Parts: sequence; C-alpha cells; structure tokens
Amino acid sequence: MIGKKISKTVGLMQAVIGGASMFFAFFLFYNVFSLQEILGASDGHIWFYLWILIIFGLLSVISGLLLFFMSNKRWCLA
Repeated sequence: MIGKKISKTVGLMQAVIGGASMFFAFFLFYNVFSLQEILGASDGHIWFYLWILIIFGLLSVISGLLLFFMSNKRWCLA
C-alpha cells in the first residue's frame, strides 16, 4: 500500500521534472526572458542544449508516466 503511493508520487514528480525540462528547452531556444544572454549560451550550442533537454524530458515523462500508471499492476518475472 505504501509502496504504491511512493511509486505514484515518484512517477508524478519525474513526469513533472521532464515536462519542466522540455519547457526550459523551448524557453532557451526562443530566448524567452533573455535566457541565452543570462546563461551565456552561444548560438552554436543552442541546438545541442535543445536536443539534450528534449530527449531528457521525453524519457523522464515516459518513464514517470509508466511508473505512475503501472504501479497498480502486478509484475511477475516467472
């Protein structure tokens, strides 16, 4: 019972962090709030940061949602 609640909480937090990472990537790319100047990111590195943050975000959201929704399932390795 407690394990299911912890699993759902951790999965939800992981999905939220992944979503925030993707939002930050788009904010950085479109230079919202002058983030490129604040962070000192050059134009050549923005694409690298964008892809790294989006890939990290997507993997975090997918694994977080799987952890959240599959916590009720009973997995058997046998």
